[in-house]
Amino acid sequence: MSDETKNSQQSELEQVNAQLRQLVDVDRRVINRKQTIGYMLFDGSRGFNIDGHKDLFIDSILKISLALQSKYNIVAGIWDVVDDLLVGGIIEKTRTRWGKFVPYIFLGGIPLAIISTLFWVLPLLFSPEHVDNFSYLPKFFVFAVLDMTFELLSNFKNVAIGGYISTITPYPSDRRRLLAVSSYFSIIYSRIPDLVIEFMLDFIKNGIVKSATKTSADMIRASLIIVGPLTAILSGLIITWYCKLAKERVHQKIETAKIKESLKIVFTNRPILMYMFSNALGSFGTGLSTNDYYRQVLNMTTFETIAGIPSFFFQPIGFAKYNYLTTKFSTRSLYMISQVFAKTFYIPLFFYGMFIKDRNGNRFFTQRIPMLPVTAVWEIIYATFWGVKSLSGQEISNECNDYIEWKCGFRNEATLSVASTFMCKIPSRLNGVLQPRYKQWINYDQTAYTEGRQQPEKAQKWIFAMATIIPAFIVLSSMIPMFWYNIDKEKRDKMYRELNERRVRIAENITKYGQEEESEKASASV
Repeated sequence: MSDETKNSQQSELEQVNAQLRQLVDVDRRVINRKQTIGYMLFDGSRGFNIDGHKDLFIDSILKISLALQSKYNIVAGIWDVVDDLLVGGIIEKTRTRWGKFVPYIFLGGIPLAIISTLFWVLPLLFSPEHVDNFSYLPKFFVFAVLDMTFELLSNFKNVAIGGYISTITPYPSDRRRLLAVSSYFSIIYSRIPDLVIEFMLDFIKNGIVKSATKTSADMIRASLIIVGPLTAILSGLIITWYCKLAKERVHQKIETAKIKESLKIVFTNRPILMYMFSNALGSFGTGLSTNDYYRQVLNMTTFETIAGIPSFFFQPIGFAKYNYLTTKFSTRSLYMISQVFAKTFYIPLFFYGMFIKDRNGNRFFTQRIPMLPVTAVWEIIYATFWGVKSLSGQEISNECNDYIEWKCGFRNEATLSVASTFMCKIPSRLNGVLQPRYKQWINYDQTAYTEGRQQPEKAQKWIFAMATIIPAFIVLSSMIPMFWYNIDKEKRDKMYRELNERRVRIAENITKYGQEEESEKASASV
């Protein structure tokens, strides 16, 4: 081949590459309106449940003892590790006509809804009593089987969704736009079940709703048994429906990497490793949240909802401005700033509630009126940064998936998700063993809420601390590894330009491979 011909071909190649690079710089949209609405409903349905009240259900309705919960969580933790490896290996090797992830998202639909429904109706099948004798074991055994099955199906769904969102479109701006719209919609839509159950519990607890034949404990039990299955079934139906619309637009290579090789890649790339360390540090917790504080100390589950009314006007800011902010800052910067600002206000809130007293010597944290204005301020700050916090958290995960493809030439979303989740589950499962012990240590009364008693004074102080200042310091410590996350804005933009060029070539190879298969089948039939 002559030098002139080579130069001509090189010139043509450069022109093609220049055109491909322009594709990334253009704000392209490949997700149409129908698919956007479908994803919004799907994303909202993932949180359309009352799972946030499971601890209350297990402690006060099923009445699984704290000591037994601690022992069971050791076994559940081992199972969690085993099923993580199983799920990651299966998904990573999957290649189907529906895509790599969609078949496993389907498991989070009707199958998961059935298991969840059985879980919530357990009190109808077993007595809540008999805690200390053998007649208690059948209830505990069924509870454990359902919980482990729920964990397995949830892992399939969550790993698949984590990989799917990074393949739904090859254009980062298109993905960010979809995530912004769907995440903001989810705030409203997925909160409906929680609002319903919170108002039901408060009306019952404060005597607004009464029954001549049923105690408040019976009515709380009935509320959870009714709302839990209804939300699970509706959520499952919508997720199943969405599987018909779902499309994966970032092509996978026909060959699949070995699991050992995939794990090596995950644990030898610095930004991915730092992100996983950050997640792991942030996974430590006390098992008591602000919801527990509002319910167990202030006796008002809807306190956060009422205090958060002014914040409603600030919530759209982060979602609306996120795509613009990505043109100015790296994903890492947005992630770190939003995480810190969203949580550090817990620290002054804690000191205000714990150390300021009224005329009678009562601490402010035990009273609704003094805590209302400061909680409202915190809700406004949290809501302002929530959009950036939510989207940057999803985008930094997608960025890590794309980074592997950029550095290594193939995608291993499932392995990255499992590895990241595995590192998080070490502290979270340790939490599962220790948290019931924490509750015992602070004299936490399992049935105080349903039976109309106040928590002991020691328990009230620690519930407040474990819901505020301790999570604030956990979040701050989790940001330390992110200082070594070395994907800045310039590197990120370069990565996506080069990735787009490669993806076009991969798509062409897959098309060629399919055509060759069809040709071989035609020849064989002749």
